[in-house]
Amino acid sequence: MSKVYFTSDWHLGHRSIVDKYRKQFNSVEEHDQHFIDTFNNTVTKRDTVYFLGDIAFTKEGLEKLKQLKYCKSKILVCGNHDYLTANDYLEVFDEVIGFKSWKSFWISHCPIHPQEMRNRKANIHGHLHGSILDDPKYFDVCPEKHNYQMVDYEEIKEFYND
Repeated sequence: MSKVYFTSDWHLGHRSIVDKYRKQFNSVEEHDQHFIDTFNNTVTKRDTVYFLGDIAFTKEGLEKLKQLKYCKSKILVCGNHDYLTANDYLEVFDEVIGFKSWKSFWISHCPIHPQEMRNRKANIHGHLHGSILDDPKYFDVCPEKHNYQMVDYEEIKEFYND
């Protein structure tokens, strides 16, 4: 059975993420390897994974993504720190997009403005790290909010009683 996962804000290759915010990791190498291992221990070849921005800060960080095992589809929704070219990202991802309407949700890196929700149930997003947006129309998949694990779409459906 195939699954859909969401994750964001891996910040691979970003040295100050560990120094300032993710102090439970002893080094950027340990930090980055945690995300690679989590992916490889979770995802199967039938699964789709949406990466909601700020995944790799450098070409070296992007190179680490080549360690991710094969799955049906890896989709990058660009974030404010995705500085590399689309061609660079397409070496790792199957699609590179800005944001997307999917099922009854908007999928984006940053939370979208409430007036843009239109007929969508909610916005699945990242970007906020430790900050809290206290509104049920926003589902934050930042690693800090999910014990540094990816979020299975089934968890999101359950949250919205779908």
